[in-house]
Amino acid sequence: MLISLNWLKRYVDLTESAEDISYALTALGFEVESLENRGAGLDGVVVGEVKTCAKHPEADKLSVCTVFDGVETVPVVCGAPNVAAGQKVLFARVGAVLPARNGNEEFKIKKAKLRGQDSFGMICAEDELGLGESHDGILVLGADAVPGTALADVPGLADTLFEISVTPNRPDALGHLGVARELAARFDRPLRAPASHLQAALAESGTKAADLVSLTVEDAAGCPRYTGRVITGVRVGPSPDWLVHLLKSAGKKSINNVVDLTNFALLEWGQPSHAFDLDALAGKTVVVRKARSGEKLKTLDGVERALEPADFVIADAAAPQVLAGVMGGEASGVSAATKNIFLEVAYFDPRAVRAQARRHGLSSDSSYRFERGVDPLATARVSDYLAALIAAVCGGTVAPGRVEFTAPSHPAAPREVSLRPARASRVLGVPLDADRIEGLLAGLEVKALRREPVEVGGVDYPAIRFAIPGFRGDLEREVDLIEEVARRLDYNTLPAVLPLFPLKPVELPPGEAQARAIRATLRDLGLNEALSLRFTSRKALAALNLAEGDPRHRDFVPLLNPLSEEWELLPTTPLPALLQALERNQNTQEQDVRLFEIGRAFHKRPRTDARDSGVREEPVLGIALMGEWKESSWSGQKQSVDFPRLKGVVENLLERLRIEVEWAPGSSAGFLHPVESADLKTASGELAGVLGTLHPKTQAAYGLKLPVVVAEIYPEVLLRAPRRELKFKPFASHSGSTRDVNVVVAESVRHADILDSLPAKVENLVESRLNSVYRGKGVPEGHKALHYTFTYRHAERTLTDDEVNGAHETVRAALLKNPDIQIK
Repeated sequence: MLISLNWLKRYVDLTESAEDISYALTALGFEVESLENRGAGLDGVVVGEVKTCAKHPEADKLSVCTVFDGVETVPVVCGAPNVAAGQKVLFARVGAVLPARNGNEEFKIKKAKLRGQDSFGMICAEDELGLGESHDGILVLGADAVPGTALADVPGLADTLFEISVTPNRPDALGHLGVARELAARFDRPLRAPASHLQAALAESGTKAADLVSLTVEDAAGCPRYTGRVITGVRVGPSPDWLVHLLKSAGKKSINNVVDLTNFALLEWGQPSHAFDLDALAGKTVVVRKARSGEKLKTLDGVERALEPADFVIADAAAPQVLAGVMGGEASGVSAATKNIFLEVAYFDPRAVRAQARRHGLSSDSSYRFERGVDPLATARVSDYLAALIAAVCGGTVAPGRVEFTAPSHPAAPREVSLRPARASRVLGVPLDADRIEGLLAGLEVKALRREPVEVGGVDYPAIRFAIPGFRGDLEREVDLIEEVARRLDYNTLPAVLPLFPLKPVELPPGEAQARAIRATLRDLGLNEALSLRFTSRKALAALNLAEGDPRHRDFVPLLNPLSEEWELLPTTPLPALLQALERNQNTQEQDVRLFEIGRAFHKRPRTDARDSGVREEPVLGIALMGEWKESSWSGQKQSVDFPRLKGVVENLLERLRIEVEWAPGSSAGFLHPVESADLKTASGELAGVLGTLHPKTQAAYGLKLPVVVAEIYPEVLLRAPRRELKFKPFASHSGSTRDVNVVVAESVRHADILDSLPAKVENLVESRLNSVYRGKGVPEGHKALHYTFTYRHAERTLTDDEVNGAHETVRAALLKNPDIQIK
């Protein structure tokens, strides 16, 4: 946004340097991206008067002139086609230095002889002085310019331009008046409102506006507020110099006085408007409606656009005339022949304007402001102001009254927000009382209405009730007002003090504490944690070989806009992502992989109300082991991962969590081997997890060639399970003795069955450990050999061999009583 210092001075007296103003703007939240001083350093350039002008005798395109510079009259040779006697121009005296342009260096004016004619200076075009880009001819000043006046003292020429960055929540700063308001508050100066004088001078006469034009608003959602005024008998022509100079400072070219004034109001208030040629409106009718299929509109940029039913337009009785909030049409635009004007000032819904601007790939100054939200309360005020301005500059008569529409949902009064001074002091770290806060916000036109307490958490706090002006749509909550107080104080002046936080132990939530324990335990057991994307696919779920009624397969949540078919669902289990990770490792020759992930499972469920997402989310622990497992770092021996290995990992985890579960052999989960698998159940019978060897079908579907075992455990169920009390057990102070037993059993006999054969208590027996399982040579078919080690220890002394042998004989005798067990 380009901001002109000359323009700002129309509303507030600014005596500060450009650098100080630039600092103030940045401190207020409007970062100054560039600063340009137009006309600076041109000390030798003054107003000159062309006394005589004649053709050069030796060159057709040159003129020989005499110029009075306020001190003397000198001869000058000029090549501009528009030079003429009697003009007031900008004249560079001999010795003046003109700024660099078009890649050339600075140019110093010297005495010269051109085709035999003396030239003691230069009559300048605006681009030669850095005042603009035009080089069509010399810059001709108004007749009231005084020869000898320095360029810097000529009104409207020398200027300082600030290019500021305006955040989307501050559309009020997209007009010079909004920026002037901020600076007036910053420097504690009064703000001169432009509308006050002209509104008082608004003169209405003749036929009422409602009798000259009719208004119908069919699309109240897109246009909740619309005002129109009629000005008759206008004279369309060139704009006055002050208007041309102001628009040029903001980068706008002059078109004609009517259009220039609508652009002036836009750059002054930040409020777009549009002037129609009233006589070009069919039926003298204005209709705000949705576009109809097949309708077209040729906009002011010369492009014919096919309209869609989603677009909303300003139409007459026959056809669309304006793409509402974006750009006007050629057919009803103001031209030199226009005599009567219908002036539109409206509030259009930001979302609707944004949508149709994107649909048509069209952005304009109007759409840029409407998209961010203009002042919903200023529509009528700007309409009256601009009508009076057009009548004053262009002539004509303002018809009495306005044609207007206001939707019931459109705000009629300022929004009110409460602010607690104590809260502001606490947030900003500076003492603030009510009077101080009211004074700071008054400069921003945020007016204090009354002081009344507000209840927060059942406690009444002293507070101030403020009326929020319409141009500050961003001020919605107490904290927004506190931010405004901070801006007025200047962020740089707030004390940089670190807040004091009392340190005290805080217990983690049970779920987080358990999750941390799970991660630490599995890492200690040699597993690596995986972090997967929270997406999966129907194909990946189908590869798990799930039953039709399985919730993992049935209650998935599809994405509305998936990036690809591979990421079309929210996961119901972390296993697909882990199995895909195993496949990627396998493809890169990483065969021994041990992964776990505490993922999230998402399941569809009935909605309880309109705001309910209809999604149930819960944590799920997934474990996936592939390849071989090195027994120890020193032995180098490896064994393929198998169900007992996975079972040991899960048992270690449950031991760390102090949770006891029941092991039910043969899980019904479709992705597990029907025999080498198990369900985990709590004492209450609730399913806490499943684990086992990956089903061959699932293994083939994921392209895995090495042994794979997986587990799926439900942390929320584990949280509900009872935990063993943590008790200290003294460390053993005496060595123990071990005895080994080899047994042969049928394949159907489980490790748990063998342990159940032992007496409930064997004196001095402290551990029964299964070391290995063997199938092969020497073992009958359908059987397996198991190697056990039994450890015996006394807490207070060393056992004798007779005591150990006696206890061990009790174990052997118990095993031999079981007909399914053979001791070798």
